[in-house]
Amino acid sequence: MAAIIRKIFHPKKNIPLACAVSLENEPGHLFQSQSCASCPPTTAKILEATMNPNLLLLSYDVTYFNHMGWDDTFGDSRWDKRQQAYLRKRARTTKFTPQVIADGVADGTGAESGAVDDMVNAARGMRSGMSWHIIVDTNDTELRIDSDGMDVGLFDIYLVNYNPKTQVVKISHRNLVKDVIKIGEWNGGNLTIDLPDMSSMAETGLDTVAFIQGANCGPIVASQKL
Repeated sequence: MAAIIRKIFHPKKNIPLACAVSLENEPGHLFQSQSCASCPPTTAKILEATMNPNLLLLSYDVTYFNHMGWDDTFGDSRWDKRQQAYLRKRARTTKFTPQVIADGVADGTGAESGAVDDMVNAARGMRSGMSWHIIVDTNDTELRIDSDGMDVGLFDIYLVNYNPKTQVVKISHRNLVKDVIKIGEWNGGNLTIDLPDMSSMAETGLDTVAFIQGANCGPIVASQKL
C-alpha cells in the first residue's frame, strides 16, 4: 500500500485523475480532500460544470489522506463513512477523491470533459423514468411528502446543513456540509412529519436542504431547500 501511495504522489509524475486507496475488504455529492493531489485541478472543473442554479453540489471533505502530510482543515470522519456507504452500494472496491455522486445514481471523478454533465443526465433519467411521482414541501415546522407511489421501498428523510459561501483552503469548497440529520423514513403515499427547531439556524449562516434518499445511500428521488 505504501508503495502505491508513493507512486501516486511522486512530485515529478503527472497528477493522477483521482487519488485512490484500496478498501481492503472494509465493510450530486462531492467527496474531496485538501490532502489529495488530484483534487485542486479537478475540483475546479467540477465546480465550473455545476454552476447551473438548478444543481446543488454539496461538498464533503474526507480524512483518509491526512497521513500524506497535510491534515484537511474541513475533514470529518463522518464523511469517510458516508462515502464508504456509497461505495458499498455501488459495489466499489476502491475509495477515491474527488468523487462526484449525482442523486445517488451516477458517480465518477468528474475529471474527464463532459463527465459531470453525463452523471447529471443519468440522474435526471432515473427520476424521469420512475413509475410514480413525488413532491416535497416544507414550512417552518413541517415537511410534507405527496406521492402516488405506494410501497415503493424504504427511503430515508435527511436534512443537510451546509455553508453556502465558497471557502478556499488549498481547494475551493462550495456548499461545505456541516451536518447530516436523519429525521424520518418513508415508504410511499403521503406523509407529514415535524421538523426540528430551526430557529437558531439564521445565526449560523448555514442553509438547509431536505432530501428523500433510498435506504443505505440509494437514489435521491426528491429534494427541497428550506
